[in-house]
Amino acid sequence: MPLGRFVWFAAAAAAPPAAVLAILAAFELLGWTPALLAAAACAALLAAMVRWVLASVYRGANFVELLAHTGDAETPGRREPFPEFFQAVAALRDAWKRERARLGARADSAEGILEGLPYPLVLLNADRQILRTTVGVTELLGEAVPGRDLSSLLRNPEVLAAVDRVLAGGGRELVDFETAFPAARSLNARIQGLPPAFDGTAAVLALFDVTEVRQTHQMRSDFVANASHELKTPLSVLSGCIETLRGPARDDPEGRRKFTDMMAIHAARMTQLIDDLLSLSRIEQNENSPPTDIVDLSRILSAVAGALELPASKRGIEIVIEPGLGAREIVGDMADLTQLFSNLVENAINYSGENKAVRIVTRLEESDRVEVSVTDNGPGIAAEHIPRLTERFYRVDATRSRAVGGTGLGLAIVKHIVNRHRGEMEIDSVMGAGSTFIVRLPVSKAESRR
Repeated sequence: MPLGRFVWFAAAAAAPPAAVLAILAAFELLGWTPALLAAAACAALLAAMVRWVLASVYRGANFVELLAHTGDAETPGRREPFPEFFQAVAALRDAWKRERARLGARADSAEGILEGLPYPLVLLNADRQILRTTVGVTELLGEAVPGRDLSSLLRNPEVLAAVDRVLAGGGRELVDFETAFPAARSLNARIQGLPPAFDGTAAVLALFDVTEVRQTHQMRSDFVANASHELKTPLSVLSGCIETLRGPARDDPEGRRKFTDMMAIHAARMTQLIDDLLSLSRIEQNENSPPTDIVDLSRILSAVAGALELPASKRGIEIVIEPGLGAREIVGDMADLTQLFSNLVENAINYSGENKAVRIVTRLEESDRVEVSVTDNGPGIAAEHIPRLTERFYRVDATRSRAVGGTGLGLAIVKHIVNRHRGEMEIDSVMGAGSTFIVRLPVSKAESRR
């Protein structure tokens, strides 16, 4: 304790008894020598008491200051003039430690939740600097550096302007934008102002990848446009034939035969298109429900080859099923798999040269999947077309496709059937050397144990 303060308090405590003793000595009620001795004794006793009390006060002050700086301190012993004060401070310390532990647990939990969120979130301070990001931001836009301006991560002017408006006046902003890096994506940005936070967070930027949604909308629009276009031509032909039969060809037997044959061809084309559209719709509806039946793959391939033997023979094409697995059971839907392999073999027949062979090869992979490949001897497919072959109505050669009766939906149907069976499809083609369509399907559990 400071010496000056101790002397002052000791003197103040000794002054009243010293004054009383002086008055008694002045009125000769007490001798001066006993009065001085008594005053000295009182001063010494009171100084000791003052020192004891002041020392306790300073110990209490040091205890509280240590708590404030370190959050913990040892409680002084019980031999204090005011133990209740230290007990109250100790109880306050324990309560504060419990509250700090609770707040720490909540902060750790919130931090863990934020770090684990798959959604791209960026926390910003009032200066538009990045405070932290979730893992989704790294996956979507790349690595973000805390402390850097948002423009170092996202350079879209509309988003940056919206963030500035929110930071200036609060509220919420919504922005749709496109980004080309690290990949072409359609994104939706939502910026929300926040109340002042202890870590400086003033706004949160949430990003939503809507690329697939927009692509789906575009595919639907393209599908309607393409379906309308595919139906428009045969309908126009039918309408023209009807008008001709009603007019100039009414009394012309040869003309009527010619136009009725033409009508039959285009009616069959529309029927085939509608059948394929209905098949595609049905398969898409069932795509999330994998089949559970056990079917014999070899039996399906033999049936497909037998059904297409006649149209193949008209072009001198032989369908060859090379000896491979023999009887092999897989998990699948017989009708869907029959349509899948019928589409692949029919395409191979249509695009192979005359007097050639279409080969069907089966083999078992180590991953308990069976592989079926259908190879033609056609002109091949350029590499830039292969990724789009399974799109609806996509054709490498639209004129030839229509000439052989194709609707542009065959490979789209194949893709969705493969997806429903939880399989894979691969296309391998070399220009001038033909194409191979490979389908991999899971075998049944009984077969996988063989």
